[in-house]
Amino acid sequence: MSVEGVLPRDRPTHARTWARADRALVDLHTTILGVRVPGGDAWAILAAQTDTVSVVGLEVETLSEPARALMLALHAAQHGARSASTLEDLRRAIDLLPPAVWIESASLAARLDATASFAAGLRLLPAGQDLARRLEVPDESPVDVALRATTPPPMALGFEWLSQTQGLRNRGALIARKVFPSARFMRAWSPLAARGPLGLVLAYAWRPLWLLWHTPNALKAWAAARRRNARG
Repeated sequence: MSVEGVLPRDRPTHARTWARADRALVDLHTTILGVRVPGGDAWAILAAQTDTVSVVGLEVETLSEPARALMLALHAAQHGARSASTLEDLRRAIDLLPPAVWIESASLAARLDATASFAAGLRLLPAGQDLARRLEVPDESPVDVALRATTPPPMALGFEWLSQTQGLRNRGALIARKVFPSARFMRAWSPLAARGPLGLVLAYAWRPLWLLWHTPNALKAWAAARRRNARG
């Protein structure tokens, strides 16, 4: 099993993806996307109060009910408006869980510095918008949170990361890493690159064209998110 390639000095990641030769994937999380406190602090907060569930006759430790509700909202914010399965999970939770649980979820989100993503996830559903108003969570979202909630096109988040990178030299290095990443990254990014040396060469030739193809839509989505953020 090999670690899926991650570009060095790229935007911070919440997990590493391990890829088997048959391309089966397993995410090893170091934190949760949308949570902005350090990973160790997040783990301590979430592990302080847990529940158990029965799985095939075994008692398994799991997150508390308020934390599970929070994770559903964060997951919806991560995958965005076009992810039917995550929105359906969140819709069921909003229908079934009492207000007291959501109040605790909002408090937990504040402790994890995850309120922006929590609110963005809720607001992807009409019932979630009503719930967000009752919880009095803020409307404002950072650009990256707002982008994810729209299920952005490829590269849109990359433009936001590029805009936050300081210095022309650092920006140039980031662009170079995106256009010509490591062979390990390319094998994870492209099935063609994993087929052998010739496939890797062809994947490298295709990479700049792929980036150019996706640039217009990515720039449009990123600019729209920036404008919404500026209006507040």
